[in-house]
Amino acid sequence: MTDFAGLRVHVIGLGALGTGRAMARVLAARGAKVTVSDVKPAEQLKTEIAALDGAGVAVLTGADAYRGLEDAELIVPSPGVPLDIPPLLQARGHGVRIVSEIEVAYWLAPCPIIAVTGTKGKTTTVALLGELLHDAGVAARVGGNIGVPLVQLAAEAAPGDLLVAEVSSFQLEATEQFRPRVAVLLNLFADHLDRHGTMEVYREAKARIFTNQEPTDRAVISRDDSGAWAMHERTRARVLPFSTAAPAPEGADLCDGWLRVGGARICPASSLRLRGKHNLGNALAALAAAQAVGAGLDAAEDTLRRFPGVEHRLEIVATVNGVTFVNDSQATTPPATLAALEAFEGPVALLLGGRAKVHEFAELAQAMARRGAFSVVLGEAAEEIGAALRAAGVEVARADSLPEAIWSAYRAVSPEGVVLLSPACASFDMFVNMAERGRVFREAVRAMAAAERET
Repeated sequence: MTDFAGLRVHVIGLGALGTGRAMARVLAARGAKVTVSDVKPAEQLKTEIAALDGAGVAVLTGADAYRGLEDAELIVPSPGVPLDIPPLLQARGHGVRIVSEIEVAYWLAPCPIIAVTGTKGKTTTVALLGELLHDAGVAARVGGNIGVPLVQLAAEAAPGDLLVAEVSSFQLEATEQFRPRVAVLLNLFADHLDRHGTMEVYREAKARIFTNQEPTDRAVISRDDSGAWAMHERTRARVLPFSTAAPAPEGADLCDGWLRVGGARICPASSLRLRGKHNLGNALAALAAAQAVGAGLDAAEDTLRRFPGVEHRLEIVATVNGVTFVNDSQATTPPATLAALEAFEGPVALLLGGRAKVHEFAELAQAMARRGAFSVVLGEAAEEIGAALRAAGVEVARADSLPEAIWSAYRAVSPEGVVLLSPACASFDMFVNMAERGRVFREAVRAMAAAERET
């Protein structure tokens, strides 16, 4: 669909990420009759509503949010809106078309899209891929769940551009024609089951990234992750595997300490600023995707040496009296925390807890026991996690706040060690989101460092 003139469109969601607002502005500028709504009351959305001034859209809030929904011709819910809420089910029953923001972005885009998904690692991979492309002289616009909404990038793009987007299962499940020129699947393990219900439903949502690909497209898929690799049969695209454990000469691999693409050495793994084996995999995926669109990799080693990573993902905040403090607030599941733990040697104190998304902590507990790691638990899942850790023989302390947890962990690993915020849980019991949790951690560490300097 490219003609939106006069089309009745209802956009749901005025949230902080700005996806709904971007969608409303883009479609209204193309002549659509746009209503944008949010179930929050207007007084809580003053800034978001003000951002739509002059856009020519109607705004509904609170109890009126879904008024007239069944009269729309197209509904675009923001990613955080489940597709099975009664108003959407009723609208679908009336024959209303419901699609995600990335679907509309695909309709509008005049240029190819590289889409990156996976349970973890998406943001790092997309940011790194953007840097690789820019350094290779490619006109790439980077966004999606990282920064600017994909629909805004698509509306602003030129035919010679390339769009690079992080896409989630929430976005993919409401796609119809979405066809990335290069689709990247980093990994696949249990997450968002509170939304999807079962692992099978979650898996099928992720698989939609491959649904419309053709043999001229490319699919970059982890050979090391069994859940991800099982998807290689779901695409008609040419598959480019990446692996840190086995040769992948047709894709990207780690061989004799070197990152390689198509069998050609790019740089030693030791050159990367990124920490952890999982980030070696992210780097390989980014390199394979860059080559898949014809980007030169002559400057890739310099890019990899410079790239610092992104905030809230193994972000080194400070070193205080020999103790390094690391913000990995994005680690909201045990496998993500396990990957973070493996990125560091020596004494480690882990800050764990929040609102559990999954309830299997045994593997993480056993890994911590093998490392002799110390843990401070907090939040809703503190007792559940603490019980699993104690059963494995891990020393556990309890804290009521993040600053309290930081001091406890600091004392446990002094004089030299790592205090690692990698919670294995969502943040919503104590914070607005994982970014706020990471910011509070940074601020508390800096306050503690200042207090230590004064003693």
